Amino acid sequence: MSLLRFRYLNGHRILTLVLILTLTSTLFSVTAFSFLGFYNGFTDYVGTEKDIVAVYGTSGSTPLTGLVPMYLADNISSVDGVLATSPEVIAPCVINGRSVFIRGILPQSLSKLTTLTITDGVDLNLNDTTSAIIGVGLQQKLNLKTGDKFTVFSIMSEKYVDLQVKGVFKSGSPLDDEALVPVYVGQWLRGVNYNLVSVIRTKINENQVSINSLYAALTKGTSPTAPASPSQTKSDTEQQLEGLISISRAYINPQSLGVDEAQNFMKSYLNRYGVSKDTLIILSIVVLVFASGTGACALTLFINQHKQEIGIMRSVGASARKIKTDLLIKLLGWSLVASTLGTILSAAILVFFQNIGYLQVLSHQVIFQLDPVIVAANFVLISALVAVCIIRLEMKQ
Repeated sequence: MSLLRFRYLNGHRILTLVLILTLTSTLFSVTAFSFLGFYNGFTDYVGTEKDIVAVYGTSGSTPLTGLVPMYLADNISSVDGVLATSPEVIAPCVINGRSVFIRGILPQSLSKLTTLTITDGVDLNLNDTTSAIIGVGLQQKLNLKTGDKFTVFSIMSEKYVDLQVKGVFKSGSPLDDEALVPVYVGQWLRGVNYNLVSVIRTKINENQVSINSLYAALTKGTSPTAPASPSQTKSDTEQQLEGLISISRAYINPQSLGVDEAQNFMKSYLNRYGVSKDTLIILSIVVLVFASGTGACALTLFINQHKQEIGIMRSVGASARKIKTDLLIKLLGWSLVASTLGTILSAAILVFFQNIGYLQVLSHQVIFQLDPVIVAANFVLISALVAVCIIRLEMKQ
């Protein structure tokens, strides 16, 4: 007797079961993709390229509170294999009641790391004390245009500044959700002196320079007795800021400095609190386990609704093992359908919330991405749920 040719499963009941499994799959996918999106959004904040290295202060409990001396950018730039350095200060602020990140930069230095395409207005100059350029994401968020004026209130210091939009840019990076100002304006809003920045982003040739050699260059000249550099040899940073602010060199503890790949730099802060990609996937699986009760009940009900058909097959000599194998083969195919529909539905939900600006981390838009691991885990977990319910099925002769 070939059970595979015997259509004993009701079509309407199959559709109901697939619907419930799809909803279970959707819950897992939305949770997992959301967690992963926030994780990637955080770790990609400084940069995603492997040739971008972050120099930061290890004493800060968050990426926003760490500080490093700005002159260290010149120490690093002297190393063979360093292509560009960009000292940047990040200041969380409020504009029109919305949380925004203001990034103080040296325009000439930033342009060597990130290409900014000006879509409206003109680019920023270092002497634009009361001007800013804004990313296309921030423009949509605040509904600003070139020439508009706005007031920026700092969150980390009791300071504010009035700025005018000089231009709008697009970079294809997290910068698109920020406003860029001269570095000293960012330092003012951050509430630190003009010698400090939040991070020094560095572009390197990986074949010529290593993390260790960069760290050695960082600590060069940090001794309390190290002689001051001659006044006649001004660094690139000092030349850019000449006439605007002065940069002084002071002793720093080498142990307070860190240098790492940009993504690893951000991951280190998450790791301090036990947050990793694997942890977030496990949490998503826990959500699915709690949600699987509904799916298990639906599967049990589905099988009970076919007891008469199963009883007939048992009465003509079909073994319990053969019936379970046939049920498993048939329902695993529908599990694939349910997990696929769940993935598509979750993607549509997340893209919708992304488009209306609800998915954000560090005031930056989270970009939804399909992850093959989550897609595969979705099918495996739904299939495992189906398999367990069928295996535990008791069949009487």
